[in-house]
Amino acid sequence: MQALATYLGLFGILFVLGIPIVLALALASILMLMLSGVGLMVFAQKFIVSMDNYSLTAMLFFILAGEVMNGGGMTRRIVGAVSRVVKNVPGGLAMVAVISCALFAAINGSAIATSIAIGAILYPAMVRQGYAPAFAAAVVASGGVVGPIIPPSIPMIVYGATTGDSIAAMFSGGFILGAVVVVGELVVIYFVSKARGYGNNVEEIEIGSNKGIIWAIAFPVLIFGSIVGGVMTATEASAMAVLYAWFVGTFIYKEFKIRELPAMMVRSMKGSGTIMGIVGAATAVAWVLTYERVPQTVTETMVSHINGPMVFMAVTFCILFFVGMIMDLTPAILILTPIFIEPVKSFGIDPIYFGVFFCSVLTAGLITPPVGTLIYLGCSTSNRPFGEVIRELLPFMMVVYATIFLVVLFPDIITWLPKNVFHLY
Repeated sequence: MQALATYLGLFGILFVLGIPIVLALALASILMLMLSGVGLMVFAQKFIVSMDNYSLTAMLFFILAGEVMNGGGMTRRIVGAVSRVVKNVPGGLAMVAVISCALFAAINGSAIATSIAIGAILYPAMVRQGYAPAFAAAVVASGGVVGPIIPPSIPMIVYGATTGDSIAAMFSGGFILGAVVVVGELVVIYFVSKARGYGNNVEEIEIGSNKGIIWAIAFPVLIFGSIVGGVMTATEASAMAVLYAWFVGTFIYKEFKIRELPAMMVRSMKGSGTIMGIVGAATAVAWVLTYERVPQTVTETMVSHINGPMVFMAVTFCILFFVGMIMDLTPAILILTPIFIEPVKSFGIDPIYFGVFFCSVLTAGLITPPVGTLIYLGCSTSNRPFGEVIRELLPFMMVVYATIFLVVLFPDIITWLPKNVFHLY
């Protein structure tokens, strides 16, 4: 355990100094290699090999699909379609935001991209209708959390690529859990809006031609069905998503401008490139920890002190909760995954169930202070103080974590769909 404490100390110092995550991970792994007497070429080898993974290609395409959706008018139509369903309900416009985030997430798979895309349309509309700016920002941030839970999910792609578990099975496992999280957030919105008197009527949103709505609504169904049905891999479906969004935006909506494609591709490559850099650095860290037998030591400690798989899951929930508070999603997944794989096997826990649970708890950290990325995005969008946005986020945080903890007691929330409906494993 000394190696783990040394690594956490090194990484913590670099993190506190404000060094970017990818550099902090890389420097920490290099220092650990030096302390272990291992040649530094190991770092370069692990860094490069970890990125030579076909499954990770899906990240770039899903992010690009979201960009093309925005540019082609599909995102706006999704928002408009939902706004016509949720009417005359307290907090109706905020409910539109959360449901739209869920639908957008079913194509994009990214929490940040989801919050930015939906927030750009609905945050100003909520403020115009009388919602408190901090509450409107909290709604968009909490809606973004659904992104990495509902399939397709970029964190699940990263996790599955690391462990070798079925990404399609994990996608289907996150479907019901994500839907339950959405319902919980809608309940929070209803009661808060009713107590504060937020408008009952959804503001009319300009969405263009009605006939285009069906193309937008069919999109997530097509993506999810093609992956879990075994028609396409996650990577193939992601590439198909880009082509579909481009075709609909160009020939159906006639809003996509080809001159904007290079800028979209640059933004997508920057987003996926950042994640790939973190993947490389974190893989090197994981190798060092494995070399120092940290996973085996953690397994022995947990097995000897924890009585049963349910207790293990509850303890893991608490650990991931605190990790999510202080570390960003992707590096947390990559650093912790090799540590938890062995204990999961020792306790006989379903690896798909654990993978979805693992990614979901860490995803909730995006709205948990002090490091929650979506919190700062909300502060930037609303121009409100950090503490004010946090107060509005508290009920959403409680519901999200409570919902995810339910799977500790009822694992079928995750495993029922991939096992009994799609027979994925």
